[in-house]
Amino acid sequence: MVRYLDPSDSVFALWKRMPPPANALQEGIYREQQVLVVKQQLAMGLINIFNGLLVAVGAAAKAPLGNVAIWYTPILLMGLIQIASWARLRNAPPPEKVSGSYLRKAELAALFIGIVWGSATFFLRGTGDTAHLFFIWMMQAGMAAGLASMLSSVPRVTARFAFACLIPVTVINFSRGGDYALTIALLSLVFLAALVHGSINGYRQLKSLVSTVHDSSEARENLADAIESSNDAFAFYNADREIMIANARHRNWFGTGDPEFELGEESIPVLQKSGRWLMRSTRETGSGGAVVVHTDITALKTRERELIEAQREAVEADAAKSRFLSTMSHELRTPMNIILGFSKLMNGDSKIRLSDADIREYADNIHSSGTHLLKLINDIIDYSKVGLDRITINPTEIDTASLLTESITLAAGFESKSSLDNFDVRVSSRLAKINVDETAIKRILINLITNAIRFNREDCKVVIRAGVNPEGQPFIAIRDFGPGIPENKLERVFEAFYQGDSDLDRQYGGTGLGLTLCRHLARLLSGDIVLKSRLGVGTTSILVLPVSVMTGDTASKGSNSVAPSLPDASAQSPQLTSNASPIA
Repeated sequence: MVRYLDPSDSVFALWKRMPPPANALQEGIYREQQVLVVKQQLAMGLINIFNGLLVAVGAAAKAPLGNVAIWYTPILLMGLIQIASWARLRNAPPPEKVSGSYLRKAELAALFIGIVWGSATFFLRGTGDTAHLFFIWMMQAGMAAGLASMLSSVPRVTARFAFACLIPVTVINFSRGGDYALTIALLSLVFLAALVHGSINGYRQLKSLVSTVHDSSEARENLADAIESSNDAFAFYNADREIMIANARHRNWFGTGDPEFELGEESIPVLQKSGRWLMRSTRETGSGGAVVVHTDITALKTRERELIEAQREAVEADAAKSRFLSTMSHELRTPMNIILGFSKLMNGDSKIRLSDADIREYADNIHSSGTHLLKLINDIIDYSKVGLDRITINPTEIDTASLLTESITLAAGFESKSSLDNFDVRVSSRLAKINVDETAIKRILINLITNAIRFNREDCKVVIRAGVNPEGQPFIAIRDFGPGIPENKLERVFEAFYQGDSDLDRQYGGTGLGLTLCRHLARLLSGDIVLKSRLGVGTTSILVLPVSVMTGDTASKGSNSVAPSLPDASAQSPQLTSNASPIA
């Protein structure tokens, strides 16, 4: 790696070609030097014009006028050029990028004007009078000193002018001889060395100042970059709560508004309207300001919610297991005892002689118990299928009246009801056909109708209505006039293995999975099960279906007709409508 040589830090480096800036620090130095040169152009131009004029007037008595004119003309032109350059650039802002070309031009200009001032020893010496030569040397030395003072931090410019201006008088005085020739020559060399050395020192001071500013600026940029790159939202407020620094994350999260905070508060979680959780930390600064940092803890909060939900599910699963064991220990033991007991009595080795009527009765009891066991096992299997998402939904077009007729027949058979006269069924013409999975909806309806039969009063009919509500939502509602369900248990009855009464001799049996399966299946169909009930009056189970189940024919048919009224769980008797067609 080639070491960079500072072009202004030594006498040797001053005479090498000025390179482009090698780094940001050198570019900053070039910029400051260029700004200084531009500012001093007016003063240097005026000094060249008026000092040159004074020298020309003073030398006119000793030197030929032609020589004076030849010498002064380039000085006058250079002075005018310098004034014009100042006028053109004086209002221009400092350049963002500096290549060094302007400074190289300034070096050439300084060398040229230095040569012209140095040539005064030749053009204006005239008769060679010692006092006259001393006058010229004093003017040359004064010009070199003046330029060095104005451009003290630009040694490359001052050195070129000073060398070009003072070396000729030094050489001539060495060669001329005389009482003061050697003294003036040595003074010129010492004066030249002092000017160059002072200019280099001025440059080093400029370099130190620019280096300090550059390091400070670089530190601020690094700090700003670190703050901007942070995953946290960072903001600094002054004592008046005006925001001074804010990174992109803070602007993205809070926009133009600022978060409300109190000094001295510990780290606290904050929920934004967007649903993001932030941990806010606030610290007071020594000047009375505040540093506020917000850390995104949404993932942690999500994980926390997941853990809480998992814990809740574990508790529910444990409770469900307890309910399952409690329920199954009774539901499975009772029919099994019946089957084993009656089958033993019917065994040929039994000492009890059974009549044909007893055998038929025992066989019926065994069959009923076996059917009950099969239903329990089917419920458990179906529940496991739903939980494992193993049920496939295949929608087909179904006649609603036929679907209800078949479901009622099967449910009545399960509950040992041979007559279908205990049902009041009406179907709206708008829901004459539905496009739905037949197995799933039939299972839902059988469970709901079975419950209605089981809990309904003997002197009342089970009311079933199928239609479309005023909001355009298809439904099938089943109403019984049983004891009803307390309001605080309307959702609990959907829990797996839940039993309304927990006594071992409870009046109604079952696994407690019927409504659970119904809701799972309904939601697989993009619908739901809603219960409405009133104690002592009855319960309405409503299967709400998605609008998509309505076929093209039924969706447009009877758009102005009135759907069958939804059975009201609080009414003592169902309200029927005339346009709803009963099942044949």
